[in-house]
Amino acid sequence: MSGIDETPPPARPWHLWLVGILGGLWSTIGLASFMITQMNVESVMSQFPPEQRAYFDSFPLWADGLWAIGVFGGVIGCIVLLMRKRLAFPLLVASGIGAITSNLGGLFLLGGYEVMGKTDGLGFSMIPIGFGIAMAYYAWAMARKGVLQ
Repeated sequence: MSGIDETPPPARPWHLWLVGILGGLWSTIGLASFMITQMNVESVMSQFPPEQRAYFDSFPLWADGLWAIGVFGGVIGCIVLLMRKRLAFPLLVASGIGAITSNLGGLFLLGGYEVMGKTDGLGFSMIPIGFGIAMAYYAWAMARKGVLQ
């Protein structure tokens, strides 16, 4: 016996599975959207109104990079969350920051507000922001409770 009092971590709560799996699925949808847009898959891109397609085609490298951080960080962060690792928190924070900056930057710096408002896509632009913040907060709360090691 080592003399160090090692208490086992708390059991994995049921909601960790729920949040991790649903969060991973949501992030995977975002990742698929990102990849389809980046690869310019014509069968999907042709479904967008012309203004919205031109908007996505005009993204500069910084906007694409932040979008990539948001979606890849979300997928990897959710996997790491399910593994109960503390690394989930910084990954999901990076994902949230990517979502916030790419969506708000796109809306207010790249003319997306006007385009998305005309095509009823404005509300959908806000969902990733709320999701990113919620996932980062959840990972922080689980780390604070000792669930993440």
